[in-house]
Amino acid sequence: MRGGLKGFDGMEEKKTRIITYGLRYSDFETQRELFALRNNGDIEIVAEIGYDPEDPEIFGKRMTLEAGLKYGYDGVVICGGDATDLKKLQVTRFLELSDLTVPHYEKIKQTQLSILQELVEASDEKVGDRRWLRDRIFKYGFYPFFKLAKEPQEGVVWSTRGILQVPDEFLDFCMQLTEMKAESAIEIGVARGASSYVIAALLYRNNPELVYHMVDICDDLNDFEKVQVVIPALRKDIPNTSDDFVGQEFDFCFIDADHSYDGMIRDWENVGRFAKKMLVFHDIFGHEYDELKKSVRNKKVREISVYPDRWMGLGLLYQ
Repeated sequence: MRGGLKGFDGMEEKKTRIITYGLRYSDFETQRELFALRNNGDIEIVAEIGYDPEDPEIFGKRMTLEAGLKYGYDGVVICGGDATDLKKLQVTRFLELSDLTVPHYEKIKQTQLSILQELVEASDEKVGDRRWLRDRIFKYGFYPFFKLAKEPQEGVVWSTRGILQVPDEFLDFCMQLTEMKAESAIEIGVARGASSYVIAALLYRNNPELVYHMVDICDDLNDFEKVQVVIPALRKDIPNTSDDFVGQEFDFCFIDADHSYDGMIRDWENVGRFAKKMLVFHDIFGHEYDELKKSVRNKKVREISVYPDRWMGLGLLYQ
């Protein structure tokens, strides 16, 4: 097997050698998919051809068509352009990006469901062990933000179906949830649900009577029905906003939706200020969060941040 890479299950898997053609820096979606596949060892990018010389370097494999095609490869992935020049060179081995991502999605879906089940069934000793929890959460998968994926952290699985957080920040946050008892919870802004499922699993483990409301304006949740079998506490309140829960009290509240000043303050006024035990904000390095802190100086606040240049971060307010 080429490369001898180990997959999510620890078994050795073949690494597909690809050439990208016509990849543009502005095509962020394709870049992130390729970053995830490369960093997980599913693919090796042996050459980038047909690139725009005005674009910033992406994978550091730029070559002319002729030079790139001399490398051993399993297929060319057409990212842009009509590839007429490839046809003239009689290239016939092509791959669709979906040929690579679909197997990855299926693999990580099964991995995530298995890890959620582990979290729900974990003993207090296990879930309180930072190393044990780190291994599960990092294997569960994180979204490949460029800042993270360009220098990938050891042990982290990357996927566009992963958690939209900084790995160590999210781990520190989850450690705060391992002993929290909550009967009611709400999350405003759940995106695809990757981090929501982990949070809900930890809270549900502590209290099987939990009800966890997932609120968003669009239903982009991945595998909700299958996850709900593992975490019966989940409730999908989509399409909704915090306006639909004005004045309701929840033990736990996570706000990660509209990051504008007005949007965040609205979520705070609607539900955040009524949180009975813990209120959490994501992306805390904004003016709106600074303003909020001024109004809650009598509360215990913990800020979790890995980056000194003030990027991402989680703010925990204990009521």
